[in-house]
Amino acid sequence: MFGYLVINADRLTIEEKQHYRSFYCGLCKSLQERHGALSRITLTYDMTFLVLFLSALYNHEKKIRTERCIIHPFKANQYWLNEITNYAADMSIVLTYYNFLDDWVDEKKVLPLWKAKLFERKYKQVVNQYPDKCAIINNYLEELAQIEKSGELNPDLPANCFGNLMSEIFIFKEDKYAKDLRAFGKALGKFIYIMDACLDLEKDLKKERYNPLVTLSSKDFKTILTLLMADCTEKYKQLPINQDKKLIENILYSGVWTRYEAKNKKRRDINNDTRSL
Repeated sequence: MFGYLVINADRLTIEEKQHYRSFYCGLCKSLQERHGALSRITLTYDMTFLVLFLSALYNHEKKIRTERCIIHPFKANQYWLNEITNYAADMSIVLTYYNFLDDWVDEKKVLPLWKAKLFERKYKQVVNQYPDKCAIINNYLEELAQIEKSGELNPDLPANCFGNLMSEIFIFKEDKYAKDLRAFGKALGKFIYIMDACLDLEKDLKKERYNPLVTLSSKDFKTILTLLMADCTEKYKQLPINQDKKLIENILYSGVWTRYEAKNKKRRDINNDTRSL
């Protein structure tokens, strides 16, 4: 369930896109420094959003650097590191490790298990650093797996479970912001889970895989998603965020719909081509 918390680049200036990239590159660098070059395959825009969001809330001191990398060898890019990029890098390892294990359980193929084994040592290091948090995440993932295995058709149950998992990810530390961060993280997680189910429905039906939306009409999906994101943005407004608001709101009000709109456009194009035959 990665790849939903992206920017809408068409609505940002060149400078704003470069500023956003400094978060992405900072997380990439933190992954490399803390967990080795291979860990950069765990880099996601979703965890970049976590860095952006928590950094805007806490306004922590940053170490700003500029350098070239393998991906962009001809142009030096600015990035920065702080406690939050380190935290997000560690959580990236945890989520990716569990994602590989989940793929192995679903597909029973060797490749996902092999990938999980590659990250097992790094995963255990993160567990040693965040034992309570990792235990909570693991419990929610096990609960979610049981809900899905049972074939539960009430989408609120798995969505709430995934929302609880996301709420834990957003807790950088237990402080005055924790309550509102949990509420925001949970609302965002519920939206992501239902969005993922919407986009995967056709594929899941063909492959006879679990999807909690099988009994609902696709006509209702946009309404459901809009209500979920409205709840999420209301929770966002409860947090005293003044830094990088345009980037954050670009993602929450526009970027999160990118894949949904692309899927619908593709479906419309196919229907139009069919009618023209």
